[in-house]
Amino acid sequence: MNKPVIPSILSSGTPLEYACDWGKIARLIVHDSLKTQPGEKVIIHADPTYFPVLTEQVRIELVRAGAVELAVSMVNSGALEAVRRSHLRREDPDLVDMEDRAMASLFDLADIYIWLPTLWLINPGQTEKILKTWSGRSIHFHWLIDPNDPVEFRLLSQMYNEALFVDYEALDSRQQDLIASLRDSTVHITNPAGTDLTFTLREAHFHRGNGQASKDFIASYARTGSARDREVELPAGAIRTVDVTNAEGRLVCSDETFFGRPVGDLVYTFREGRIAGVESQHHNDYVQAMWGIQTGDKDRIGEFNLGVNPALTLLADYPKSIPYFGYGDGVLRLSLGDNQESGGGNISSYHQWMFLTDATLEADGKTLVEKGKLTG
Repeated sequence: MNKPVIPSILSSGTPLEYACDWGKIARLIVHDSLKTQPGEKVIIHADPTYFPVLTEQVRIELVRAGAVELAVSMVNSGALEAVRRSHLRREDPDLVDMEDRAMASLFDLADIYIWLPTLWLINPGQTEKILKTWSGRSIHFHWLIDPNDPVEFRLLSQMYNEALFVDYEALDSRQQDLIASLRDSTVHITNPAGTDLTFTLREAHFHRGNGQASKDFIASYARTGSARDREVELPAGAIRTVDVTNAEGRLVCSDETFFGRPVGDLVYTFREGRIAGVESQHHNDYVQAMWGIQTGDKDRIGEFNLGVNPALTLLADYPKSIPYFGYGDGVLRLSLGDNQESGGGNISSYHQWMFLTDATLEADGKTLVEKGKLTG
């Protein structure tokens, strides 16, 4: 099914701007995080209408680092995407293969991929597959995906700017302490909505979202076949693993949307590691119908994420807005279904993020998160 091209302030053609020190942020990306070396070859993916000053500053810093800019790939505009869809460029298998092989051949030349802010709904989406086998490294700097509310955009932009410049040494230390407590543990999660869920993290490999994307760091821990381990998000903050087994109990999230329809409370019941049932407060017939047509490993937990960045906090006036994909202090995100991008074995038509912002989490009885806040 084709996704609609949704109107956005990004598709108006007017450059999207935010007043901050983009040169400082570009230096963080190119020098502090990537530690770009002379001669390294770089692909940039950018939207010319979304923070064009940042794109320019990143290109400048790459020159100062002695790197080689292979290409700046522009995000598809709404008009271009409409024409591409009318020509079945991502539907016809032969055309998909033609484009994917061409993109892969470009990545074969590159050491670094920098994904700057774009509108996801009209992104070609080819790079995730390539990163599974590519030997390079990547920065994802998404900012806001579809910032239609200018007030929310300003508030989150201010927050993200601060979250970029946290104490990274302290962030990494805290992440490693949490990983040590979580690995090989039985995790128990509860929340006021009624979640009562346990699962195990036996010999779990964790992605460390500590802001480091240097060649040495990525090589030291990236799991083979995991695009996620070669992608470093900025702002940073999450630890995450696909090694989730033996799920039992209930996962309950309030005020949820299921395939585009608001359904109120959404309840997943787990037995013997699988989703045994899905129920919703509203439109349950619709939920059952949509769930019934999903294929593959739809009934598995795909990934467990725990946010650690102290600067990413919930906005009081925007309770449904989860700052930067749940990377903030104490936010839990459970991914259901497909987890191939993260190096997992689940293959499914279903992929859903479930956020818990007020949960309590225990690992082998030790409380790590209490009512949505990290302890200690």
